[in-house]
Amino acid sequence: MSGTTLGRRSWSRRTRTRTTLIAASAGALVATMISGAASGTAAEPAAAAAPTAAAEDPCPEPFPLAAVTEGMPVTGLTVSHGREPDEITGEIVNVLEDGIAPGVDMIVARMAGSEITDPETGKPWRGIWAGMSGSPVYAPDGRLIGAVSYGFSYSPSDYAGITPAEEMYNVRNYASGVQAKRTVKVPAKTANQMEAEGGVSERQIDSGFHRLQVPIAVSGVSERRLHRTAKKADHPTRRLVAGPGARASEEPIPVTAGGNLAASLSFGDYSQVGTGTATAVCDNGTLGFGHPMLFGGKSTMSMHGAHALFIETDQFDGSYKIANPGAPIGQITEDRLAAILGVEGQTPKATMYNSNISATNGKQRDGSTTLTQKFFPDDIAWVGAMHFLVNADSVFDQIGGGTGEVNWTVELDRANGSTVTYRGGDVFASPGDLTFTALWDLYDDLYRIDTNRFEKVTVTNVTERASLDDEFHAYRLGVVQRRSGGEWRNLKPGSVIRAKAGSKLVLRTRLLPRNDSAGSATWRRLVVPVGSALAGRSGPLVVSGGASTFNPGKVSSLPQLLNKMRRDPANDRVFAKLRINRPNRNFIRRDNAPAPSHTQGSKWFHVRVRS
Repeated sequence: MSGTTLGRRSWSRRTRTRTTLIAASAGALVATMISGAASGTAAEPAAAAAPTAAAEDPCPEPFPLAAVTEGMPVTGLTVSHGREPDEITGEIVNVLEDGIAPGVDMIVARMAGSEITDPETGKPWRGIWAGMSGSPVYAPDGRLIGAVSYGFSYSPSDYAGITPAEEMYNVRNYASGVQAKRTVKVPAKTANQMEAEGGVSERQIDSGFHRLQVPIAVSGVSERRLHRTAKKADHPTRRLVAGPGARASEEPIPVTAGGNLAASLSFGDYSQVGTGTATAVCDNGTLGFGHPMLFGGKSTMSMHGAHALFIETDQFDGSYKIANPGAPIGQITEDRLAAILGVEGQTPKATMYNSNISATNGKQRDGSTTLTQKFFPDDIAWVGAMHFLVNADSVFDQIGGGTGEVNWTVELDRANGSTVTYRGGDVFASPGDLTFTALWDLYDDLYRIDTNRFEKVTVTNVTERASLDDEFHAYRLGVVQRRSGGEWRNLKPGSVIRAKAGSKLVLRTRLLPRNDSAGSATWRRLVVPVGSALAGRSGPLVVSGGASTFNPGKVSSLPQLLNKMRRDPANDRVFAKLRINRPNRNFIRRDNAPAPSHTQGSKWFHVRVRS
C-alpha cells in the first residue's frame, strides 16, 4: 500500500481492531478457487532446516505454541509441480489468540518460495495458493510448528495463517469438537505491522478473517451443466466447482510430508475430490490440510496421493493448484477442525456405480464410479444421476434432442440383514436435452430408496444401462372420445359423463406426434368398468400419458414402497383411471394401452353413475 494512501487514513481507523484472512483451504480441490491475497514485498528471513522424508515416521515433535515468537525464522515444504516438495521459507509475524476457534490459536507468518513470491523481486506472485493447505512449517531445530491453512482473499498475499501442530496432533486421539469462528479480531499492532510491511492491502485487512467452506471439485461435467443439475435436485451447489484433473488414476501415488494429499467423496467417472498437502506422515496416520475438508467428523472418504500439474494464477479469488489424484491408498477417518487424518491401507465401505451406455451414433462406453462418503442427504441419488449424466453426455456427444431407454438395477442391504434387488427403467424423450431429461427417474428412485422413512438401508450397487437415439419420437394426448349409441363422441375436458351402474366406459384417445417428431397420429382404446353398486355416486376420470409424476400413495413399509415404484406408469403407455369414493372402500378401476413412444398430457372428466 502506498504512503500516500496511508497518509489519508485517520488514526482511529488505523488503530481500531481489524478482522483478516480466509482459509487457504483443502485445497486446490483440484481445480477450484478458494482464497487469494494482496500485493507487497516478501520478507527475507534466515533459512531454517526442514526435516527430510526420513524424519516423517514417527511424527516430528511439535513445537510448543508458547515458544513461538515474533521474528522467528521458519522453513516449510509444499508442492507446486509434480510430487516432490519444494522448500519454502518465512518469518513468524505473531500469534492470534482464538484465531481459528475458541481455544485454538492461529500463527501468522510471512512466507516465500514455491511460487508464493516472485524469485526475482521477492513480491507476492501466486500468493498463498489454494492447495497449500497442510504444508508443514518447521522451527529452526526441525520441530513442527504447524501447517499453512489460511490466506487472504482478494489478489495474492504472502501472509499465511498456520494451524498449530499441537492442535493437529490432537486429531489422532480424536480432536476438539469446537466450532470454527466465522470472524477473528486481529490486534491493531499486528494489523498495522502487516500493513506497513506492504504485504497486505487495507481492503484485505478489512475483508474479514474467516474460514471458508471447502468446495468440492468434480470431473466429467462442465460447471454450467453441474449447477443446472444441482439446482433442479436442490443439491448444495455452493460446495461444488467443476474442474479438470479430478478423476483418480489407476496408479497409486505415495504420500509424504509436504507432498500432495487428496480426499474424495467419490472417484471414477464422476469424481468429487479435494487436493491439499500432507503435514505429517506418522505411525498411526497421515495428518493434512490444517483445517477440515467438510467438517464431517468421522469420515469414510478415500485417501489419495496426487501429481500437481501447475499453479493457476487468479488475481481475484486467489491462485489454486491443478492436480491429478492417484488411485486410492487408504481412508480419511477424521475430518476435524484442525486437520484431516488418513490411514493408509484401510478401505472404506463404498457404493459402486456401473453403467453401459450406447447411442445410434455408434459410440458406446462402460463406466464406473465409487462413492465412499455420504455427506449430503441425497448423495446416493446425486452420484447415481451424475454418473449417468457424464457417461451419457460422453456417448451421446451433444446436448440435443432425442429418444432413449434407460434401465437401472439397485442392490441394497436392509436393516434385517437381507439383500433386496430393485429394477426400474423407462423410455424418455426430449426435443432439446435428452440426457438431462433421462436422469431424473433414476435420481428419484434412488432418493426414495435411500431416504425411505421405514427402515435404514445401505445401497451397495447401482447398475445403469441406456440406449440413446438422436431422433426425437414423442406423442401428446389429443382428443378423448366415448363410444355411445354406436358412435364415437368427443368429450370436452372437465365435462360430466353419465354412466350406468354395472356398465363399461369404452373410450379412445388420439395420440399426436409432438412438434415435428417422427411418426403419425394414432388411436388407443381404453375400457373402464363401472361398478354395479355405484348408483348415485360420482368421481373423476383421468385419461393421461404415462410420463406423469410418481405418487406413492399410502405405503407403510419398504417392500410396499418398492412395489409401488415398480408399478409406476411407464412413459410409453396411456392410462384411464376412474376413482369414486365410498364410505368403506374406494372404487378405483384402470385400463392402459401401449403408446408408440414417450407420451405426455392428461385430460380430466367427471363421471356420475345412475342406476
